[in-house]
Amino acid sequence: MCESCCSSDHSDGVSRRDFLKTGATAAVVASATMSGILSAEDLKDVSEEFKPLPKSPANVVVAFMYPPREVVDAGEFEDSWAVNKWSTYPGPYYEPAEREKQFRAKIEEINAKLGMNVTFYPTFYRKAAAAEFVEKMKQSQPDAAFIFCFWNSMQDWAADMCNKMELPAVVYVPVGANHQLPRASLANNPNLLFIHSFENWTAIEGAIRAVNAHKKLSQSRMIRVGDYPWEKITVPSCSNVNRLNVEIAAVPAAIYNAMFDSVADSPELIEMAKALKAKALKVIDVEDQYINHGIRSYLTIQALKKRYNADAVTIKCLMLKERKPCIGFSMLNSELSPCACEDQMDSLITIMLGNHLLDRGGFLHNPDFDMERNQYYGSHCTTPLQMYPSYENKPELPFYIRPFSHMLPKTAAIDGRMPENAPGLIAKFTVDGIISAYTGKIVSSPEFTQAGGCTTRFRMDMDKLENVCDMYRGPHPILFLTEPERARWFKMFAQLYKYEWKGNC
Repeated sequence: MCESCCSSDHSDGVSRRDFLKTGATAAVVASATMSGILSAEDLKDVSEEFKPLPKSPANVVVAFMYPPREVVDAGEFEDSWAVNKWSTYPGPYYEPAEREKQFRAKIEEINAKLGMNVTFYPTFYRKAAAAEFVEKMKQSQPDAAFIFCFWNSMQDWAADMCNKMELPAVVYVPVGANHQLPRASLANNPNLLFIHSFENWTAIEGAIRAVNAHKKLSQSRMIRVGDYPWEKITVPSCSNVNRLNVEIAAVPAAIYNAMFDSVADSPELIEMAKALKAKALKVIDVEDQYINHGIRSYLTIQALKKRYNADAVTIKCLMLKERKPCIGFSMLNSELSPCACEDQMDSLITIMLGNHLLDRGGFLHNPDFDMERNQYYGSHCTTPLQMYPSYENKPELPFYIRPFSHMLPKTAAIDGRMPENAPGLIAKFTVDGIISAYTGKIVSSPEFTQAGGCTTRFRMDMDKLENVCDMYRGPHPILFLTEPERARWFKMFAQLYKYEWKGNC
């Protein structure tokens, strides 16, 4: 949230090759530097209520439903077509048993990235077996059940099973297993997420990731740093947040301030600051001491999270002066270590959700709207340097270092240059129980002389929105750079866990 900036280039003698060497050891440097400000004694001072949360992988049961061809040909399958020995859609040449092998392999491939516990239930085709499956799910209570129904006349069975299991459920029916419209018992069922598509691995992955994200969130602790009198686990007043089971704690800003002030300008810290400066396209009107402070905030936030065994942090940061964490937040969000400005709980949850759903860092920003061009505009000071998953081998954003210029002193922040024409989405979880995601494409990163706002600025053309202002869901939504088909994963999460949905996906 900046309003003005002056420009003057700075340079230093750290080469890009030197930076790469430094970057490779940044984690080691951070660990060594933190060890000097957070001792075992410091950790003992924290209340027992901040002991580490137990964490376990999501348990998912996957079942396939279809009759063997010989059972159908013998007229022994339990549907109205048995007297005719009829193979209903998708038919025998769909080869359900071969499709099952294919789908199993894809699910295992997806889960190799997520590490959930996936159990493949024995394939069944009898009504008694379907009832037995329901009872076993009631008893074992997995985090979710996935049912792949490869037979037209079994679809109502699948819907009835999901109505009775009382747990998150996903039903996949391939296109071509239907007559005319999808079955209303599945398509309009609030007790399940229905996927009706051609071989759609992206949709299946999204449903799996939604379950994994919910499990991860339910085992997470968020700390809120602000004007609180003492450190304490708090109970959020909003039941919609409680449904996610994110543990929320209050931490006095004085503790953050003291930890920040205890970090010395060590050779390691100075080297990290020089490396960041060398990587910038240019440095505009920022003194080196404030780049040092940016690295200091990075180290302090890591230490703070370690102290409270926290997975995420939001700080009431606007009035922290030289201690503002803009660069620290940018660096940590690049590492999928979620941080959010201004004690903004719902925005932090949105970042956490996007981290787990997409494997991507998100950019918290202030929204604005070009009403003449029907374009979206966002700006703020904590853009991640890396907004793509590491396995995609895409580079970091090019960036300038500029001041956070709401107020003095001119502390350092990242001016990320967004890639033109990149697909993206604007997402927001709100405490009133709405999850939204709106897709579009980046138009440009306008300069300060073209548009006001904060350090990083971007314009977007949104998809299929007659009035761009209709997408407003409150302050500090999150920009993720991702394709529209993956943006739909937010919608899947909302449907699976019964949140109200808003969006253009």
